[in-house]
Amino acid sequence: MPLAPIRSIVHALFVLSTSLGAQTTLPLAEIRSGMKGTGRTVFKGARIESFDFEVLGVQRNISPGHSLILVKASGGPLAETGILAGMSGSPCYIDGKLVGALSIGFAFEKEPIGGITPIAEMLDQLRDLPESAPVRTPLILPKLEPPKVLKAALRGEMLSYGGLMGEPAVPVDGGTAVPLVISGTPLAPETQALFSGLPIRFASVGSGMVAAAPGGEASPVEPGGMASIALVQGDMDMAASGTITWVSGKKVLLFGHQLFNLGGVDLPLWSASVAGSVASYQSSFKLAQPVAPIGALRLDRSVGVGGVLGAEARMVPLRIGLNLGGRKTLDYRFELMDHPFITPILVAAVMSQTLNGHVRGLGLQSLSLQGNIKIAGHPAIEIENVIADLNPNRMAMFMAGMMQALAMNPFERPVFEGISLTIKAEERLDLTGIAAVRLLKARAKRGGNLPVLVTLQNIQGVRENAILNIPVPQSAQPGKASLMVGDGLSLAAADPDERAIDVGSLNDVVRLLNGALRNNHAYALLVQAQPGAGLRGSRIEGIPPSIASLIGTDGGSSDNKLVRHIIGRAVLPLEREVHGLVTLEVEIE
Repeated sequence: MPLAPIRSIVHALFVLSTSLGAQTTLPLAEIRSGMKGTGRTVFKGARIESFDFEVLGVQRNISPGHSLILVKASGGPLAETGILAGMSGSPCYIDGKLVGALSIGFAFEKEPIGGITPIAEMLDQLRDLPESAPVRTPLILPKLEPPKVLKAALRGEMLSYGGLMGEPAVPVDGGTAVPLVISGTPLAPETQALFSGLPIRFASVGSGMVAAAPGGEASPVEPGGMASIALVQGDMDMAASGTITWVSGKKVLLFGHQLFNLGGVDLPLWSASVAGSVASYQSSFKLAQPVAPIGALRLDRSVGVGGVLGAEARMVPLRIGLNLGGRKTLDYRFELMDHPFITPILVAAVMSQTLNGHVRGLGLQSLSLQGNIKIAGHPAIEIENVIADLNPNRMAMFMAGMMQALAMNPFERPVFEGISLTIKAEERLDLTGIAAVRLLKARAKRGGNLPVLVTLQNIQGVRENAILNIPVPQSAQPGKASLMVGDGLSLAAADPDERAIDVGSLNDVVRLLNGALRNNHAYALLVQAQPGAGLRGSRIEGIPPSIASLIGTDGGSSDNKLVRHIIGRAVLPLEREVHGLVTLEVEIE
């Protein structure tokens, strides 16, 4: 029989045996130094190729219950590149028995030395992966006082990964980082910084470098085939790529290490093709491109990821309309990974990348944002913001902060039905500062109005005056009060109303975000401190000290606490960003 038909039959039998889960494995206990074997991966295009390896030894108990088989590999481009990021998951065999998945290389290595995750560990954590998407249970977080994430959103900020974890982001070893492939323009440094601390390395694929596009030749869905996990798809693709280790029926295991180690996930799984390999003194990597959907990722563990072939993943729809000063209008649509920690980062990354690609990087500019976030079973969150800055990324951080407050609320896991944003870009600086504030009455009378003269000044030095009349309620306490005049974000950072942050449900978070102070308005707030106490999470204001001492405060102390809150306000809407904060003392009689 000719050699080619024999190879075809052997290949078919190999695929059939793995698809039935009948592939025999070699236990870790039988691995010895000096053993030689063969691995399977894609170096170029869609064709699976072989590489050789020799076992150097076994690192046992690198963490509780986990070991690593150290090997020296050869074949293909490995002599020049070393172990390639993107080879993660490459199945390795000794005497036809599956040993595990090549899962790690070493930064700045001079020889192609890597580590294999034993297959028994992968099967132990991933064989019973769920066929359906994880149940949308609430994300249980500490109910901090005040809630850290919500406070950041009201200031127009997104907390970093390190900030969320309560510690600085830890640099990621390039050998274990998953190459995150971006189609088209490379991510700006500010955008890449959003992922600091996560096990990701960025690899840009320009349109001229892509060997395969959707609809092109795909790598086979079998051990050694290339696969991509889509974090963002649509008018920008962000995909983490690696190699298939094991196929059994509809279940497929990949990588040999974590994506993020998030547990249950729901992400599109694509077959992929490799445009080429990039040799690097630090850590070489494959340039992979998703080609066609094959299923959905369902489980993300420390020893690998698992998916279900033929399944579909649910993503968060995002639309960005970009009006370039009336000269051109662009419309972009994306689908983002749905996860409380990752989705806000992806929103910021997509917005930042969209703006960096179409608005100038240097020079005076203003961006106005309008839109909404729709969540099933709740009112839409209305978005409005103006950014006058040299750098457009502040707007992306503002939007991501809103998403963090919603996605990471401790009450209910939100179902995002869609995000729709319209951004207008102008090549001028629409910025106003609060230059001066003056009281037009010496004292404020309860039941009357307190007139305040506010002087605004733009960047050209042109001044304008506006009078704001603040109603003073009859319930105000005689004595001292504070007048705070400023933009919405500065006032939110100053926290004029300590009661406003008290929330007990996702509906409260939505209500608070919809009522948030805006940075294109000037506000005059009359603030007073009054005794307060708490009972079962709700604050009780103005009760006598004797009663307060029996109830106690929200902080658990028996001391009666002075609580600031807003007793009157006036608003001056503007079509530009406002900066500044002035505080004066007022006498109420």
